[in-house]
Parts: sequence; structure tokens; C-alpha cells
Amino acid sequence: MRTVVLLFVALSLVSSCVSRHASEPAQAASGALAAPTDRGALVGLDLLETRDAPALQAIAAEFPGDIEVETGAHLYRLRYWTEFKGRPVIASGLLSVPVSEGPLKGVVLYAHGTTMTRALSPSRPDRADGDQETAVFAGNRYLVVLPDYLGLGDSMLPQAYSIVRPQVDASIDMLRAVRAWAARENRGWTPSLLLMGFSQGGQTVAGLHRALERRPLDGYRLRGTVAIAGPHDLRGLSVRKTSAPDALELTNVGYLAFAVSAYADYYGVPLDTAMTPAYARRAVDVFDGEKSIEQIIPQLPSDARALFQPEFLRELQGNEDNWFTHALDDNETYAWVPRAPIRIVYGVADTDVPAASSRALYEYAKPRGGAVTLHGMGATDHMATAAQSYAPSLTWFDAITSTEE
Repeated sequence: MRTVVLLFVALSLVSSCVSRHASEPAQAASGALAAPTDRGALVGLDLLETRDAPALQAIAAEFPGDIEVETGAHLYRLRYWTEFKGRPVIASGLLSVPVSEGPLKGVVLYAHGTTMTRALSPSRPDRADGDQETAVFAGNRYLVVLPDYLGLGDSMLPQAYSIVRPQVDASIDMLRAVRAWAARENRGWTPSLLLMGFSQGGQTVAGLHRALERRPLDGYRLRGTVAIAGPHDLRGLSVRKTSAPDALELTNVGYLAFAVSAYADYYGVPLDTAMTPAYARRAVDVFDGEKSIEQIIPQLPSDARALFQPEFLRELQGNEDNWFTHALDDNETYAWVPRAPIRIVYGVADTDVPAASSRALYEYAKPRGGAVTLHGMGATDHMATAAQSYAPSLTWFDAITSTEE
């Protein structure tokens, strides 16, 4: 079974690159020209490769569920304007377009799991995510959108890891750019929008779903979301990862080091208020986006607790308030009530994002009338939970889009 990307796991597929750049200004769906730096304005479009239906079928066959592929797909790197801390920046992502000229079923936005390495971004030739979503969804006549996240792909910013707003902003603005591209190309369109995300991406799509219900996006109608192994209760999850036996897992050491470093940078807090001086100095270089997992691992301790200043560790283990726990609270994605349906998918044997963190959204929203359902995948670990989610998600998306609202 094909493993899905996770921290410390990389799947590299090398592709040839043929470049095609958009030279004219981006055009909004209404026909009005957008300013060059407007959020969602298209900067460029590069054709990475084209995969025929048999090639996509071979990828889809690696998942359980007998997924059948209808068509090939063109894979593009799309670059567009978004916003980071109030200033315009360029972001990138992967756009997969069905080769078939038949009507689209809808648009699927997939938010990928954690990666610390820019070379593995969806829009890069060595992508760790994107081929599988292209096969399953673009191969079945969905337009597929995969934001790289800021700090990945063409963005040289520090990655705002597990911080909701920049992830949501980049996703919304990529959807704007895709809609503008489709209008300019006179591509047939359907507004049905489906969201799917794994791990960090599960948090992202929950935050995106929440944002789109509060402020709908022109040209789209949110129809449903699948959040797979999403860390919705970040504070509870982080507290758990600083105690044995979780603190001794290498993946948890990496998660915590990456998260604390990213939060300190984003919120403007000196990193050595949390980490020991030695690890605070090291983190700047370790998490620059250029290091491979093999280069990062030796720079981290074998016990997550060794990363931190004694007082910070005591506060975190005791679930006390400090700048980091307050920031984690600001980025939770469980305390809200969805109106459009959202599926919470989890694995009982998942030690990276334990079921309790994923179930937190259901347990908050369901008693309050939220359109949320639970979908346990049995005794599956983190990656197997994701792999088993593709076929059911495709079936659900097909059922949703078969009836237009």
C-alpha cells in the first residue's frame, strides 16, 4: 500500500518540466482586470507534465477500494498573489486539470500533511503529494487544487507551520486564482467545492471550511469536507507530546521543534524563551526549508523534553498558560459548528495525531447541531488512515456532486 506523506516520510517522483508562463494580467470571473498584487491575482502557470489515464490508474490502484480512473490530467504549477501579515506575497501550488473536455464534477482542494522540505512541495517535480490526488480526483473529472503553503514551493518565507490564518489565506487565494484562470480560458465550470486534508492538512481544511462559511467565496459553493487525522485540539496534543512515552518518539520531537520554532517566528517571540539556547540557535538553520529529513533528524534530541527551557517545559506539561499555549488556543479548529457537512476521519492506532485530537471537533460541534460525522478507520496508524480514506472520499464527493443544489 502506498504510504502518504508525513513528517519523516518522502515519496519522490521525478517529472520533466515544460514551462508556459501567463504573461497577461489576471482576470476576475466577472471579466474585470485585477491589479497585479490583488489577492488571488494569477502570476504564472507552468506545465509540469501530462499523465495519461493508465499512468493515473496505476497510482490509484495503490489505494484500497478499487478506484477506477476515467481520464488523464495535465499538472501545472500555479503562482499567485496572497497575503502574509498584511503584505502581498507570491505563493504557489499544484493545479491538476482533467484531459477530458467533458463537464467537471467539481473542484477538490487537498491540503497536504507536514513537510519541512521545500523540494517536496506539491508544485515541485519531486513532490511528495499531488500525484495521488491527481489520479483519484482529476482522473475522475475534478479540478484538483493543492496549495504549497507559505514557506514551501516558490515561497521563501519561514513556514508558518500549523498556524491557521496563513494556511487558509493561501488556500482561498489559490482558489481565486484558479477561478480567474478558468474564466480566462473559457473552461467549463461548476461551483461545487470539496475539501480534503490530511494531518496538518486536516487542520487546514477545518479552518478553511470555517472561514468559507463565515465569508463565502465568489464562484464557489462549499459542499463538504473530509478532515483526516487532523490535529484540531493543538494544545491538548502538544501537552501530550511532552510526556513519556510520546516525548521519545522521533516524529513528536520533530513536530514540537518545528511548531515552537514556527510559532516563535510568526508571533515575534524570542525562541530562547522556549528552547534551550543551543537548540534555539540550531533551529534557524534546521528549519530553513532546504534541509532533507535525513539532515534534520541528527540535529534534534532523542527526547522532546531536551529541547526546552525547564520553566517552559513545566508549564507545557502542566497545561499552564504561556505565550505558546495561548497561541495554540488561537489556532484550534474544533470550537465551531459547521453547517455544510464535514467528515472527521481518524485511526485508533494513530500515535502522531491521536484520535482524541481529531474527535475534538465532533465532540464540540455535534451536540450543538453541527453537520459533522465520525469515521473511524479501525486500528490504523497515521499513514494507513489516510490511505484508506481516498476511495470513500471519492464515493462521497461523487454522491454530493451528482445532485446540484
